[in-house]
Amino acid sequence: MRSFDLVSRPWLPVQLCDGTAVELSLEEVFARAGDVRRLAGDVPSQDFALLRLLLAILHDAVDGPRDLDAWQELHECPEPFASVSAYLDRHRHGFDLVHPSRPFFQVPELRTQKEEVARLNRIVADVPNGDPFFTVRQPGVERLSFGEAARWVVHAHAFDTSGIKSGAVGDSRVKGGKGYPQGVGWAGNLGGVFVEGDSLRQTLLLNLVPSSALSLDKEDRPAWRREPCGPDVQHGLESRPTGPRDLYTWQSRRIRLHHDDQGVHGVVLAYGDPLASQDKYRYEPMSCWRRSKPQEMKLGRSPVYMPREHHPSRAAWRSLPSLLTSQAQERTAQHGEPTSCLRAGVLNWIAELTHQRLLPEEMLIRPRLIGARYGTQQSVIDELVDDGLTMPVVLLHQQDRQYAAQALGAVEDGSAGVGALGDLAAGLARAAGSDPGVARETARDRGFDLLDVTYRQWLAVLREMKDPGEARRNWQLAAHRILREAAESHVAAAGETGWLDHAASERTFLARLNRVFCLRYGTEADSVTEPEEPDVSKGGSAVIDTVPTVPAAPIWSQKSRGPAKEFSLLHQAVAQHIRTLQNDYLADRSHAVRALARLRRSHGCPADMPDLRGLGGVEQFFEHRLTQQHASARAAAEMPRAERAAHVAVALWAVHQQPSQTKHMHIAGGPSVGTAVRRLMSGTDSDAPIRKRLVRAGTASTLEVMAQRLRDLVVQLRAAEIPLDYGLLAEQLDLWQKPGGPLQVRRAWGRAFHAHRLPAATTEKEADVPARAVRDRRRNEGNE
Repeated sequence: MRSFDLVSRPWLPVQLCDGTAVELSLEEVFARAGDVRRLAGDVPSQDFALLRLLLAILHDAVDGPRDLDAWQELHECPEPFASVSAYLDRHRHGFDLVHPSRPFFQVPELRTQKEEVARLNRIVADVPNGDPFFTVRQPGVERLSFGEAARWVVHAHAFDTSGIKSGAVGDSRVKGGKGYPQGVGWAGNLGGVFVEGDSLRQTLLLNLVPSSALSLDKEDRPAWRREPCGPDVQHGLESRPTGPRDLYTWQSRRIRLHHDDQGVHGVVLAYGDPLASQDKYRYEPMSCWRRSKPQEMKLGRSPVYMPREHHPSRAAWRSLPSLLTSQAQERTAQHGEPTSCLRAGVLNWIAELTHQRLLPEEMLIRPRLIGARYGTQQSVIDELVDDGLTMPVVLLHQQDRQYAAQALGAVEDGSAGVGALGDLAAGLARAAGSDPGVARETARDRGFDLLDVTYRQWLAVLREMKDPGEARRNWQLAAHRILREAAESHVAAAGETGWLDHAASERTFLARLNRVFCLRYGTEADSVTEPEEPDVSKGGSAVIDTVPTVPAAPIWSQKSRGPAKEFSLLHQAVAQHIRTLQNDYLADRSHAVRALARLRRSHGCPADMPDLRGLGGVEQFFEHRLTQQHASARAAAEMPRAERAAHVAVALWAVHQQPSQTKHMHIAGGPSVGTAVRRLMSGTDSDAPIRKRLVRAGTASTLEVMAQRLRDLVVQLRAAEIPLDYGLLAEQLDLWQKPGGPLQVRRAWGRAFHAHRLPAATTEKEADVPARAVRDRRRNEGNE
């Protein structure tokens, strides 16, 4: 083939606004830009390279735009790209892929000493060095169409790998017939950023940064308006790049395609013009930049900025701080220590357009992040990064920073919460004898994945919220729920062994999570602490075994609520029944004394024995269930389970109450099993058997085994005169019999156990004395 004119021949893959995929020529893509949704290359990095090519053409065709006014004129023009057609016609000779003397982005007659021609795998990025990547090309690339070859030539200049390459004849850098590593293509150094609009027309205009916003040379030109490259390095590189047109078309490689009339079948690929990455932010607007202390030490100057690369495992929203750093913040930092990062020039430009009200504040844009992750001394592409983030343009506003501040704060909230989740997983792994580092990283990755969709949805509607502070509050509630549920799954997966230690780790996690999200039982607070266990014997109100609750779904308009504890019908029925019996027993009424004796003897017996009817206290529960319209099948399953739970709870209370006829061993709203056992402990070595009994009760395999192990604890609680809330115990025993119930009960006991603290008045000396002795001493002191 004598010619393949890229101006008129279709070769650019695009997706139209109606979803159709087609290929267009350069002339067509500008003429139909309003109908094109986006570029749709073979790989994401190809989209980035082709977009930069189109921007270089557009910059050169309009010779700018020079400033904001020129850009506004283009933006408001019905045909903003009208001048491109004539421009392409004038430079058509520079866009011929197989031109005999000046092929597009190639060097004619490029050859090696041995006249070697490599397979096309060398330039096709989805088959690096012949190893299958995310591709259907097996086992490699034998031939390419001219259009496809043109796309990969553009991509090679932008993202080609490093490593040893063919040594071109005439290249002064060649040693022993080989070209030694000189780094990846220019765009491969970048953490690519561009703003994607609703159409290709909008995308091109939004990324068309004027000369006034960059440090440009008056002679900034693209590659096709410069002298053709030879095999060796071009002269005058010390004064380049001259601006984005030069950078977008930088000839980082020397390429020659071998072809016939049917297509391309081979390639010669060698190194081209090198370009150092340091401090190119003045010319390169499509990347964020980071300050590099190692480069400052190497070059002996400060500051030095390098492109901020993307990490494949880091979602775009987690990089939001580098995208939203304002120019004002950069200048403020530079009054003292130089700022640690610089925002991409294209985002600074969008911020300026927003400030000048050329873009509506409610407009949604999508910063798209594209980059390559190289491996093995940059000789292969390990992974391509492609992510985007839909957000309101007001986040980039230079003066009105309130929305941006809350968006960034929400990222910090999420990161801190995920950090707490990672520490929980590490603690659980350490208790199980596993590697805590691996568990922490796995949990962190999962936590960020769980928050990803929620944050993106929240960010997209942020501008619709009149109060950005309230919007962040809603995000905190949703993120709290998500991470708390993730923690529950980690604790469940940890198993029964060591469940009491797991509860300590979970409680620490919940307290930390509440501090991160400024939650205290569903209301705002600077920090959260677990409530202290009051002394119920002195009339204090008791702690209910609950943790702060949050809304069940990320509904942004949902208001925060405080916790509400509703006792179940079983809880109420058992509590009322025991209260009646307890009052009568303390009043020494004979029927109550006989009832307690029968209950104590019934411990371990089936709840449905005829002799025990009426002693369990569940008649009110049954009566309510049987009156419900939906009761039939559900009540049939609930009643035997509830009867068993009530019987065990009431029988244990009978054991607990005897022989005292002055103390209430059941107190509504009183301690749970976990709290009571913790109050029983004295803080000495003698606590180990008590703790072991609680652990054994938590790992009971059946309700009968659970009842026996709880009886051992109750006997000790009776000796120390520590009461229980037996209505709550009945409710928990009922829950125990449900699928997943044992885990929930263990977690409730464990949280209560670790939440209890000795009263503030307890001295260190008293801490070494058993709980009952401490109370006796205080009673005696009071009598004195």
